[in-house]
Amino acid sequence: MKLSYLIRTVALFILCALPAVSEAKPAILIIDGRNNHDWRTTTDALRATLESTGLFAVEVSTAPEDLAPPMPPKPKVEDAAYLAAKQQRDEVVKNLRPAMDAAWAKWSVDFTKYTAVVLNYNGPSWPEPMRKAFVDYVRGGGGVFLVHAANNAFADWTEFNEMIGLGWRKAGFGVALTIHPDTGAVAECCADQASGHGSKHPFVVAVRKPEHPVLRGLPVEWLHGRDELYHHMRGPAKGVTILASAHSEVKEGGSGLHEPVLWETAFGKGRVLTCSLGHFWPGDTLFDSLHCVGFQTLLARGVEYVASGKVTLDVPANFPTKEKQSLVEPHAVNWPVRKN
Repeated sequence: MKLSYLIRTVALFILCALPAVSEAKPAILIIDGRNNHDWRTTTDALRATLESTGLFAVEVSTAPEDLAPPMPPKPKVEDAAYLAAKQQRDEVVKNLRPAMDAAWAKWSVDFTKYTAVVLNYNGPSWPEPMRKAFVDYVRGGGGVFLVHAANNAFADWTEFNEMIGLGWRKAGFGVALTIHPDTGAVAECCADQASGHGSKHPFVVAVRKPEHPVLRGLPVEWLHGRDELYHHMRGPAKGVTILASAHSEVKEGGSGLHEPVLWETAFGKGRVLTCSLGHFWPGDTLFDSLHCVGFQTLLARGVEYVASGKVTLDVPANFPTKEKQSLVEPHAVNWPVRKN
């Protein structure tokens, strides 16, 4: 046997034995750590949903912990016991403050490592270098997907308000938008109304842009699991496209209007999707909002869209209908991928 033939044979054997090189999955970052909602449970569900698709490599950045003890319950009359407890707490916070401030100042994220960021954050303003880096990231083409209370954050951050278009804000802040239930026409409304929500209940979501990559193939209407339905979302609303809405029932404490639940905003070269669904409160025992296949589909397809501008995930076979909810744990969703 010639040496050259032997070398080629051995080389071919080695190549065949090596594992196939697969294309790296898009890196997705979830930011959490401060939220008036149960952000730990929510992040676990978001991560499980995204990882169940097989498309994403998911990481989490958690804000430094707030070590301050809670305020003592305030009585109707501030008695001596309350004032003493409050003074004791203030002293503890004073001693903790240097360490907490130092940890906060060091918190940093290298956004350039990620193709999209999922915000599950509703807390104090980020350190200024991190804010600037985030603006540069989105303006330069980074994708962002906001979940529920994330749109409550940063009311005094001009660029953030421009990114999301609409958020949970006080009366008179920017404008609020409503959607005509029949024509889908969008109009300004409710100048003197602050953002709010009614009771938690199942409600029907109406698709307003059925040809949008995130919504293509979805039923025109589908029943979402028990959740909060935000109303009177407010903001600069420049370049906002309402992708889906839901009727806010007066009997449930709502506005009586069709309110946006999913909307898109462009910020520089970046794509931003804001989804008001996904409420999960500390102490909740019902996971309907996070286990709804409709919500999980908006999340997974939405993140793929803001990361790449396209959607390859197809609609799960057990997607809800207008009459029937579909609640599935995130790891158990069967995600079909389009062949074309």
